[in-house]
Amino acid sequence: MPEPPERTALYRLYDSDDVLLYIGISNNPEARWERHKMFRPWWPEVASKDVKWFPSRVAASTAEEDAIQVEAPRFNGTHNYPLAPFDAATWPQLPGRGGRAEKLAELIRLEITSDRWPPGSRIPNCRALGEATGTGKTVATHAIRILRREGRLTLLHGFGLFVTDPENRLRPHGQRNQAT
Repeated sequence: MPEPPERTALYRLYDSDDVLLYIGISNNPEARWERHKMFRPWWPEVASKDVKWFPSRVAASTAEEDAIQVEAPRFNGTHNYPLAPFDAATWPQLPGRGGRAEKLAELIRLEITSDRWPPGSRIPNCRALGEATGTGKTVATHAIRILRREGRLTLLHGFGLFVTDPENRLRPHGQRNQAT
């Protein structure tokens, strides 16, 4: 008999001015907050918390992703950026041995120059790009390096790869410039 789904909390953390700092999920929010206290430099800003329970981790995770995209908390990064449209099934396979990194870089360039992947959008990771084109993660990593050297892509450690934004609105730790 399968185990019942694990009840999971969606929590929001606010500062003293009711500015939303962070949204997260946990089946034990108090224990999670203890870890935040140890590892998150923004924790001293937390003045209040809001918790809503969901019947399963899947439901809480879906609600978390939606809430982060809509509410744009100050310190979430994972779901806090627009995703570049990507359907792996529509990407061509890149057969052969030589020049596959440059061919993949060219496919990505076309997504960027056509504005299908606009500035500031988060693109698929190397594993997803490699799987979509049949080249593997190593070739995709080389293609990404080419595009980073050209200034077309920006890596925000812990958040992903982004189409370079000439207005520099992307900030680490989910902080965005207030100017639009």
